[in-house]
Formats: sequence, C-alpha cells, structure tokens
Amino acid sequence: MSIVSFFVVVFILWLILFFIFLPIGLEIPENHEFGHANSSPKKTYLILKLTLSFLTSFITSLIFYYLLNFHFNNV
Repeated sequence: MSIVSFFVVVFILWLILFFIFLPIGLEIPENHEFGHANSSPKKTYLILKLTLSFLTSFITSLIFYYLLNFHFNNV
C-alpha cells in the first residue's frame, strides 16, 4: 500500500465517520428564534466531531495499513 492509497483510505473513512458523527449530541431548543428553522440545533460541536472522526479514521487506517503490509504481506 502506497502513501497515496493510505491517505485515500483515511479520507474515505473520515467522510463516512464524519457523517455518522454529525447527528450525535444535537439538542433542539424548545423556543426557536425568529428566522431560524425549527430543527436548528443549539450547538453543533463541529470541531469536536471533525477531530474525533479524523482521529478514528486515522487510527483505523493505521491498523489496516499495518495488517496489510506486515501481517498479510504474502497475499
């Protein structure tokens, strides 16, 4: 596995995990502000979700890279 394919795997996993993490922890307020959608959350925690999804995808890709290159190297 080359370094380019490693980062492609990281990006694909990050994208999938980011969309999985998006709805977690959202709170919809009882009183809505005028001009906002009824489903708009109080706080989105986007930086936390970006960081967690990146770290999870990077660690998962490292495990996949290790297994592919060192454990299953004769496949």
